[in-house]
Amino acid sequence: MRRVFWALFWLMFWTGGLVLGTALGYLHFASEGTVSRAVVAYITGETKPENAFPGKRKLTILVVGADENRDHRKRVVDTMARTDTILVAQVDFVNQRINALSIPRDTLVRIPRHGWGKINSAHALGGPRLLVETVSTLLGNLQIDEVVIVSYKAFEEAIDALGGVTIEVEKRMRYHDNWGDLHIDLQPGVQRLNGKQALGYVRFRHTDSDFHRIERQQKFMRAVKERLKDPSVWMRAPQVLAAGLRHTRTTMEFEQLLALALFARQLSDEQIRTETLPVRDGAGTSLIVKREEATQLIRELGFWDTDTYSYAR
Repeated sequence: MRRVFWALFWLMFWTGGLVLGTALGYLHFASEGTVSRAVVAYITGETKPENAFPGKRKLTILVVGADENRDHRKRVVDTMARTDTILVAQVDFVNQRINALSIPRDTLVRIPRHGWGKINSAHALGGPRLLVETVSTLLGNLQIDEVVIVSYKAFEEAIDALGGVTIEVEKRMRYHDNWGDLHIDLQPGVQRLNGKQALGYVRFRHTDSDFHRIERQQKFMRAVKERLKDPSVWMRAPQVLAAGLRHTRTTMEFEQLLALALFARQLSDEQIRTETLPVRDGAGTSLIVKREEATQLIRELGFWDTDTYSYAR
């Protein structure tokens, strides 16, 4: 098992968490003019949503956690691997909201030019472009404006740069996978987790379901957000940002990331909503979308703001 549910973490970390006005307030790397570039962007108004995203009342972002294929020496040989979890986040600048929909990795979908398959295989089959097309088709030809793809290493290094995150581990978690370089050994109770321990916490699912894991990851997101309220953490912003960006691919420029961060910083918990696409068990390990429930939820989230959209069949 070498997959991890990244989407919620990076939604909160970049557009609602870490950068909740801290790290992304420093851009690039601290040693490469980070602070000065951020200050210039702020003074010139480039961090205002209307300037960062001209003409956009809403912005739809695909946030993806991608695995990495490794050889027998654990060296990365291919970044076009399967995705663990996919999340579509819609940032509403007018109504001051962020709504996000997580798509379980085993959801059975029609992958353009490849037939039916689990959605987590789209990235491996055709990279970000095919994944975007697959997600867009699944959600009624929804327009996706930007893409963020992150790796395990980005998560681990970012948590270490934060100085760890305090959370209550609800049960004994122990699992070792030498090939996947995954080693989880956590005792129950309240504790400060470093990057590697936190990675194990959000990836663990070996004695329960993927849905239990999602619940833990959402709990972890809340803990990260609390950690980011500590003013002392802000001083680590350049290091945290550098750690995250070293292992991340995105279609957005720094000023745009900064604009999203500053926008999200002002939002309350009630203004950020995360949901999971309704699914049911299918053949084998596949999950089948509950179309009626999915249609209702997608409309409720505001992804379809006109009657021209409909759920893919």
